[in-house]
Amino acid sequence: MSSKKFHLGWYTNFTADEWNEPFSNGGDSWDGKFHIEMAQSLDRAGFDFIMLEDKLAIPEAYGGSFEVYLKHALGMAPKHDPVPLATLLAASTKNLGVVATMSTLGYPPFLLARLCSTIDHLAGGRFGWNIVTSAENAAAQNFGLDRLPPREERYERAHEYMDLVSKLFDSWEDGDIIRDRASGTYADFKKVRTIDFEGKYFKSRGPLNTARSPQGRP
Repeated sequence: MSSKKFHLGWYTNFTADEWNEPFSNGGDSWDGKFHIEMAQSLDRAGFDFIMLEDKLAIPEAYGGSFEVYLKHALGMAPKHDPVPLATLLAASTKNLGVVATMSTLGYPPFLLARLCSTIDHLAGGRFGWNIVTSAENAAAQNFGLDRLPPREERYERAHEYMDLVSKLFDSWEDGDIIRDRASGTYADFKKVRTIDFEGKYFKSRGPLNTARSPQGRP
């Protein structure tokens, strides 16, 4: 019989564990140690990746209030930023891919592209970005909006966002870093270029000021 390979991923988030259950760690997981041990176990077990879910607001779906979410810590709040945690997990594992959720609502495209490229270097080419547009008006209100744009517009913006971010990732070519001591040249400027992007929603000159990431596009 021929064997067929399959891929394994683990979906979690940076929230308290089952803090009042018999085998919990008491809900004090904010130093990242609980998640580091989880990631190391997944790494040993041969998992391909761990993905960190995220939201940008405390839910109010139940009863029109965030009381129940905070009272019981139901996996929705408190919820810490997964991006710094992803860096910790990558530094604590050898082969495991580490995927963080980052919303196009919450990051300017240049900032996100630079952040992804930086973490991909720190992770040795094992970083991934889970792309979301956010789905709660409460999240939009944390960023100066009264409500989310209509779904169609939100996805139109996201497509343009992705086009821009991809161009920023590619603003440095492979082989950009040469480190030629004889000529005193660290980076080949001919392999770095502006992108001069101007769309309906976003505008960016580029290039990134980070070296091309190990994956090119995390």
